[in-house]
Amino acid sequence: MHPRWRYLVPNLITCISISLGLLAISQATSGNYEGACWSVLLCVLLDKADGTAARLLNATSRFGVQLDSLSDLITFGVAPSAIALAAFVGQRPMVDLSPIAWYRYVVYFGAFVYAICAALRLAKFNVTTEEYGGKYFFGIPTTLSGGLVCCYYLTARKYGLPWQALAALPSLMVILAVLMVSRVPLPKLALRESKLLNVFQIANVFVVYLFGALRIFPEYLLLTGFAYLAVGTLFGVTHGIKPPPLSAAAGKV
Repeated sequence: MHPRWRYLVPNLITCISISLGLLAISQATSGNYEGACWSVLLCVLLDKADGTAARLLNATSRFGVQLDSLSDLITFGVAPSAIALAAFVGQRPMVDLSPIAWYRYVVYFGAFVYAICAALRLAKFNVTTEEYGGKYFFGIPTTLSGGLVCCYYLTARKYGLPWQALAALPSLMVILAVLMVSRVPLPKLALRESKLLNVFQIANVFVVYLFGALRIFPEYLLLTGFAYLAVGTLFGVTHGIKPPPLSAAAGKV
């Protein structure tokens, strides 16, 4: 393969994710909230594909890193916020907020803070890649946050939960926003010394990809995501994992 064309494959995958993020926003504004959430979850499945393709083709580049961050901002930052705004205060809201008109301000606050913190998280990542590499995330990734927001909505709708459960979504987004810009340690998914743990991880990853591709069992995806977040952060905190000091460049973000 010609050296220049090697870079096309990973960047094309990233552009597909951007397109799916825009599709999710379009679906949300037209009232197709479930379709919008599944589009974001498809982006979650594609999230590592561009990086994997770049490594296999020896086509990693600073340009690709920046493009991937911009894609993540659209798909896991802006799209979930747009879904929440359209679903609660759009032209076809899923919940009638007229009896509690003040709650629309909670929706705006949650959506705006979530998108801003996703942007801050990605900007910080771009300038701390060397310091923050290794076995841990410090602050939860936007991919996990966007996936949890969409899985929560899909699960609540699937089981017909009361409107109060759906109305809790903006509050969940605020919590995830804070976690994104925090420095809490979260282990990255990787092979471990324990064979049993490796089998468990691989099996769950396979099931997540299968269910996500088939657009089924969002409750399993939600449970898996929350379990990873809870168990992973608890492990990191209890084992005294400390984030490395930020560089001078990172401190200016």
